[in-house]
Amino acid sequence: MKLSLIWCVLLLSPGLVLAQTSSQKSDSSSSNSDLATEVKALREALLQTQKQVALQEREIETLKGERAKADPAPSLGNEAPPGAMHVATYAAIPSPGRASGSAPDVVSADTPMQPAVQNQEKENQRPLGSFNIGDAVFTPGGFVDLENIFRTTNTQNNIATNFAAIPYSNTAQGHLTEYRSTAQYSRFNIKVTDKVGDNEVTGYCEADFSGNDATNVYQVVNGHTLRLRLCFMDLQRGKWEVLGGQTYSWLTPNRNGLGPMPADQATTYNEDQNFQVGLTFTRAAEFRVAYHANDHLAFGLAIEDPNQFIGNFVAFPSAFASTVSSQFDNGAQIGAPNLFPDIIPKIAYETKLGGRHLHLEVVGLITGARSAVVPIGEKFFTSHSVVGVGGSIAGNYELFHNFLFLLNAFWSEGGSHYLVSDGPQVVLRPNAVGTDIFPSMVHTGAGLAGFEWIASKKSAFAVYYGEDYFGRNFFPDTTNAANPNTIIGYGGPGSPNNNNRVIQEYTFDWLQTFWKSNKYGALQYYTQYSYVSRTPWFDAPGAPRNAHLSMVYAGFRYVLPSTSGSLLRVPYPN
Repeated sequence: MKLSLIWCVLLLSPGLVLAQTSSQKSDSSSSNSDLATEVKALREALLQTQKQVALQEREIETLKGERAKADPAPSLGNEAPPGAMHVATYAAIPSPGRASGSAPDVVSADTPMQPAVQNQEKENQRPLGSFNIGDAVFTPGGFVDLENIFRTTNTQNNIATNFAAIPYSNTAQGHLTEYRSTAQYSRFNIKVTDKVGDNEVTGYCEADFSGNDATNVYQVVNGHTLRLRLCFMDLQRGKWEVLGGQTYSWLTPNRNGLGPMPADQATTYNEDQNFQVGLTFTRAAEFRVAYHANDHLAFGLAIEDPNQFIGNFVAFPSAFASTVSSQFDNGAQIGAPNLFPDIIPKIAYETKLGGRHLHLEVVGLITGARSAVVPIGEKFFTSHSVVGVGGSIAGNYELFHNFLFLLNAFWSEGGSHYLVSDGPQVVLRPNAVGTDIFPSMVHTGAGLAGFEWIASKKSAFAVYYGEDYFGRNFFPDTTNAANPNTIIGYGGPGSPNNNNRVIQEYTFDWLQTFWKSNKYGALQYYTQYSYVSRTPWFDAPGAPRNAHLSMVYAGFRYVLPSTSGSLLRVPYPN
């Protein structure tokens, strides 16, 4: 601007000089004073212009300084360029509608991370070995198992022991040992978790190869059948939880809370697929609703698939045997009519006692059965039903660090379905004149106590004692006109030796992890020793008073990485 003013003065100066010369020639004496005045005015105007230019330059410098403070220039020193996290957190992002000339916005540490960073965070939080499909997290799990079983009598069982049918010593099977080697207990599962709005959704399915094998399964190829163990969906919203599918019954004791996952169940360390005498459990179709009142108390109600079970234990009234035999599950009949679903309410309580975790639970049971026959002398069918009730109490307490005491007790009318079906649920009682029959529940009870000790990160030990009891329910067969004094039902005089009064089992377990890697999984050895005995209600003359055996399970197992974290089941979640 100063340079422009100088050029203007230089261009005007010749004209002023010419004007002065011309004027002097025409009238030099009169215009000398006017010329001096004009030159003075021009100098004053030039000086004023210079002052204005200087003032504008100072204002420009001030504005430049303010802008430099608001938007500092990037460092050009030896600092490394910002990484992706720094760029996402601190890079300048223009705000829409910002006034021209104002300082740019700067992203603070509280600004949400960019999608790429959020995805990286989610991947770091995923369970080991899992993968994503959309927002859902899929986690495969399971193990490869090689199991060896030795029993001192020939039960003719695979890896699931039929406790109610241990051979007596006065039979050939009672004098023969047996050995099995199998991989059929190998298991795989898939867990899917997702969040839909405010709902936490979990899906879980689990299977092994202990299904209904063909009679020639051990010939040549050992083609064991795939079996559904668990498959359910669990939805949690706030304090409410809803589950549907095949799951462990709520009559199965929990280690903590009411959770459905296998690690939540107190099903012992045993390798026997029927677990342990004295343990109440089923895996069946169930729908349940639970309410978690707080960190200590949870309760709910479930309905579960029932089963009118009599096995091969019950002697029917002779006049109606052919009619009713297909109305109950005798071990081969899967079409039992069933009266209504089993109803199972449950309450669980968690607390600290002496600084150690204590879990307590109370469970109820309502079950039913029915049958239909044409009474003697009548023309039309008449149906009769009966309702049974029962319940259990269970709990566990950490006596000292990683040393757990477990206890459960069960009593019912008609609850044998939850004791590995080692006795009948119901018998059929005839009326006094022998013209009609009525279902009558069998009393059942069970108890289990045990200790579990996680001695180190790789070693765990356990001992258990369990007992099942089946009450006798017998009467004369008034429908048998030829022999009306014949005793029928369950557990009466002259009853077969599979009408058990008591079944007992003592067990010792040892689990050892040889090697474990978060990336590659784990290799584990396990062994179980059990002594089992059963005592019937009636002892035939000259027959042994009970049947008993010893059995050993021993094997090796490779466990997938996503499952290896629960190898030595912790007493309760940290």
